[in-house]
Amino acid sequence: MELSNLNIKDGLCISLGSNIDSKFGNPINSLIQSKLRVERIINNLINLNHSDNLEKNLPKKTFNWSSLYQTRALGVIGKQPDYINCLLLVNGDLLPSSSIEKARFLLKEFQNLEKEFGRHKSSKEQRWLPRPLDIDILWWDDLSINDDDFKIPHPRFKNRNFVITPLAEVLSITQKIEKLNVKNWVLN
Repeated sequence: MELSNLNIKDGLCISLGSNIDSKFGNPINSLIQSKLRVERIINNLINLNHSDNLEKNLPKKTFNWSSLYQTRALGVIGKQPDYINCLLLVNGDLLPSSSIEKARFLLKEFQNLEKEFGRHKSSKEQRWLPRPLDIDILWWDDLSINDDDFKIPHPRFKNRNFVITPLAEVLSITQKIEKLNVKNWVLN
């Protein structure tokens, strides 16, 4: 898939992966359990930026999840279990404008969620160890952060099939939804 033809800088894009059991079960169960928590974290960010309580009224199309995909572990020495991965594309008018502060808020919340699932941050030499949950912010609109500990857009996301394949699925679905919305608007 040629990424240059895609408008992939709209919204917030997050990648989730797991290749070992967590306290919530196997990697598939871990990802299923984490999806609701990730949505809750993003809802909290949205609610912080809106005075009224919007969480109950958020349109479903705000959260566009991919299917689960099984992929080999990349960049590791030795054998590791395959990963189960998925991707979330968040868009819509309710998503606040991107900023370094909001991105750091999400990073902190996602790191806390990873810890809840049993991930222990290790040294840079051990960063490729198996994980019960791994969450990466791939991009958020045109936000650019290039700190030692945090980079947006994620520097390697365009080279990872575990991102590209779910991304193609989500973009295909969102484009179909947008076409349906335009047709419905024209018909009404």
